[in-house]
Amino acid sequence: MYSPKKLLPLLVCFAFFLNARSQTGPGGVGDGTANLMLWLRADAGVESASGVDATDGDNVSSWLDQSGDDNHAKSFTAPSYETSQHNGYPAVHFTSASSEYMRFTSNTNFPLGDTDRTYIFVGEGSTSSGNQNLLFHGSNDASGTGYGKRIGITNNDEEISVGVNGQRYGSITSSSALRVGAVVLPSAPLTPRSNDFTFYNNGGLLSSGERSGDGTTPNINTDNTHEARLGARFNSTSYYQGDMCEIIVFDREINEAEFIIINNYVSAKYGTTLAAAIDLYIQDNPANGNFDHNVAGIGQVNGANLHTDSQGTGIVRINNASALSNGDFLFWGEDTKDYTFSAMAPTYKEYLNSKWRVSKINDLGAVDVTLDLSGIDLTGKQSCQNLEFVVADNSDFSSPRIVRDLGSSPGATVTISGVDFNNRDYFTLRYLDQIVWDGADFFNGSGTDNAPNNTTDSCLKLTVKAGAPAPLVSHAHVREVEVESGGTLHVADGQLLEVEEQVVIDGVIDLLGEAQLIQNHSNTTTNSGTGVLLKRQQGTKNLYNYNYWSSPVNTGGSWQIGNLEDATGVISFNSNLDADASTSGTSPITLSSRWLYKYNGLKNTYAAWEKITATTNLSPGIGYTMKGSGTSDSEQEYVFKGTPNDGNYTIPVTAGNEILIGNPYPSALNANQFIDDNTSVIDGTLYFWEQATTNNSHYLVKYIGGYAKYNKMMGTAASADASGLTSGTSFTAKGAPTSNIAVAQGFFVTIDTDGDIVFNNQQRIFAKESDATGAPIFYKSANGKTAKTNSNSDLRPKLWFSFIDPNHFQSFLGLGYDSENGTTGYDKGYDGKLYEEKDNEMYWMLNDEKLVIQALSNINIEDELPVTIKVTDDGLYKLGISKTENVPEDLNVFLKDNDTNSFYNLKEETVELFLQSDTYKDQYFIVFQENNTLETEQNENHNLSVFYDTKNKDLIINNASVLNDMQSISIYNSMGQELISLKTLDTNRINMSKFSDGVYIIIVKTTTNTKKAKFSKY
Repeated sequence: MYSPKKLLPLLVCFAFFLNARSQTGPGGVGDGTANLMLWLRADAGVESASGVDATDGDNVSSWLDQSGDDNHAKSFTAPSYETSQHNGYPAVHFTSASSEYMRFTSNTNFPLGDTDRTYIFVGEGSTSSGNQNLLFHGSNDASGTGYGKRIGITNNDEEISVGVNGQRYGSITSSSALRVGAVVLPSAPLTPRSNDFTFYNNGGLLSSGERSGDGTTPNINTDNTHEARLGARFNSTSYYQGDMCEIIVFDREINEAEFIIINNYVSAKYGTTLAAAIDLYIQDNPANGNFDHNVAGIGQVNGANLHTDSQGTGIVRINNASALSNGDFLFWGEDTKDYTFSAMAPTYKEYLNSKWRVSKINDLGAVDVTLDLSGIDLTGKQSCQNLEFVVADNSDFSSPRIVRDLGSSPGATVTISGVDFNNRDYFTLRYLDQIVWDGADFFNGSGTDNAPNNTTDSCLKLTVKAGAPAPLVSHAHVREVEVESGGTLHVADGQLLEVEEQVVIDGVIDLLGEAQLIQNHSNTTTNSGTGVLLKRQQGTKNLYNYNYWSSPVNTGGSWQIGNLEDATGVISFNSNLDADASTSGTSPITLSSRWLYKYNGLKNTYAAWEKITATTNLSPGIGYTMKGSGTSDSEQEYVFKGTPNDGNYTIPVTAGNEILIGNPYPSALNANQFIDDNTSVIDGTLYFWEQATTNNSHYLVKYIGGYAKYNKMMGTAASADASGLTSGTSFTAKGAPTSNIAVAQGFFVTIDTDGDIVFNNQQRIFAKESDATGAPIFYKSANGKTAKTNSNSDLRPKLWFSFIDPNHFQSFLGLGYDSENGTTGYDKGYDGKLYEEKDNEMYWMLNDEKLVIQALSNINIEDELPVTIKVTDDGLYKLGISKTENVPEDLNVFLKDNDTNSFYNLKEETVELFLQSDTYKDQYFIVFQENNTLETEQNENHNLSVFYDTKNKDLIINNASVLNDMQSISIYNSMGQELISLKTLDTNRINMSKFSDGVYIIIVKTTTNTKKAKFSKY
């Protein structure tokens, strides 16, 4: 805005007209149906020769009429377009030397007619001499001299004047400057004739005069014989030189109130100085904030000179003043022309970039304010927080006087009734879009201390600014997160940060402890920024043990193991067999790169392990192995630092292969959803590596480890030493995997069909590892609460059977019932295949397939479910139930020996079987009722009956028939060691006095079969 103002407004009016309709003309006065017949604005409708909006320096082809009457000006010789010429507004520039002018295309309508006329113009002429015609209609007189028979507004030797029918009126001598001028001409001579013509400058009367002639001359606006021109007089070499900004023509005399409103509109827009008497809108002054744009107003001079409904060039319409009286006016204008929203301190609500300020003269009462929102993009910006109309006496709106709720979907227009403005008030639109940490405090959240919560803030953005770390001490659910440079967000241990859309990190997000980040969107990730997310995970410290990893972050789209850190910095790698486990150690730690591998090859193919290095690029979802640090800590903590993985990832796979993959996200992964999304490709069971904490060799033959299994039916723990001699390596069913896969956890899948393994955000879930009990380091089952589902809602019956061989290795067999998905056939994703077959093994057999998990539909007590026991090592085997879930208390579970028709109640005892090397395929069954069809005598003859005589310490064999047919007798202790071996017996007693108390097995081989029995010596 120019200061001091340089524009000289020259307007003439004074016709009495009342318009109660919303008007969108200059200052809110007039439109295409309210006597506004021409409105050329250099800031709208100026086109280049190519028919697009002109840019700086373009030749102007068309200047389109904004009045609605389509009185467009077309170039005869094109002027040029210049931007930001006058108070930031453009101009159309004419050069007289180039004879540039424009013709109006609707001469039959403009400017002819039989009504009065008001001409208003804004321009800056040059200092060149000569008659420079700004707007001209008509021709020279017969002698070829004079100022024209209609109207010519000229700049002559730095003078501005009006020439009508051979006379010139109202000359003003001035230096070249941007000027506003106007003249009103009645359609017929007036009485007295001295009022025929009135000329105003700066809002005040400059001159008036009488038109030439005797009153019989044709009326000024009735000749249709000559074209109207802009920038030149017809049939003349007199051309205008300089800028044109705005030209307004009414086919009536505007009234006094309209005259005041239009003057204030052009004054604010172009930076003019008005006469004090009409300079009513003062918010365009620099001291008041330069609210120069889209000024409009309503007001009343007297009952015949008023204007009550205005919108103008902006989006604000005001009308229905409740107490409008003489001398009352209300003006409003805005400080920018930008209709976008941005956050504004101190409340950090989203305010429209353009705000309005009012000048209120006297008291016209409350008014109605209507806002045209059709040009403002509100898409998704107040989905849970409503748009508000806000009025305040301060520009930051920190203490608003008026707040009106406009709803979440206000439509194209919205009206706020009964707004009572004070003079100098500000008003605008706002809504709540973000929760802000300003470096010291939270604003706008629904949680404690205005932090975000996890129930009502999901449509708000979380912004973290530089300063002290922002503490999230509770679960939070927001639309998106932005951490600005210098900002830090601490998500407390065990808390969930759930985000609907993107995460932009130019600072740091630190997921402390078991904190997790979940993103819910299904589109491609837009996570970005120069900062990092930190996620810690614990692994084994054992130098000889592996962890299977997968990174939850990336750096530039992939991950390198060399990016790993510990608490002190980036980890180093050496090429030794062992990590650096010296007494002093290193800081950061140094690991061995010898054990970095990935796998994608045929099942059980040792050579398919592919060696990688610390600088190998690994795509999200690819798993890798790495051995422990050897440090003295109870477990080794690693820090993953980078951009959080998010969205969809695919990994091409080949049928018949196994592949080591892993959870790619900084949150737990829902194994059930992962299986569902990949059922067409994988066999439906996931395999998790575990090992003994006492491993002390890199040699494979000395290595103790195995795979835990999980599918949608259940999980089974890995095989481990059950002797109790190696504390920490024993697994029970509590250590079996659940549906929640830990952050950074790697695992194997077996590929059935060529295709792609798919990871996506819908597989993510919140589950804490610490919620699991009895789980080993890093691989931990999780029974945690999730933001989406309750993991404890599984009511399906399940049984876990424990199988311990003579070497004390324990493995598990699962049986589950799923009424919707379990059948007697093979159920992919519910039946789990035997993954690693050991020397001594127990499994289900189904269609020649060895299973460790079997899923059936419903419990049927008539069922007899065969278990196969493969025995390599002769000795004592133990079989029992380690855990049940949702199994009826009155349901009996037996192990049936089909050879002896013996039943062992597994709910009451662990069965001890002495087995010799063989595969027992059809001998043992899990059943739910005893079969008592054999006679007692038959049972007695069939079974070996023994009794221990505690007094004499003799074992007594009660079956005479067995003794008569005996070929050999052997007695074993519970360790499977043979203590006695006899070919014959002279009596049915065997003395046991030299043996310690305990449980023993006797086996008698006869000519027809082998009989066995268990007894206790105490």
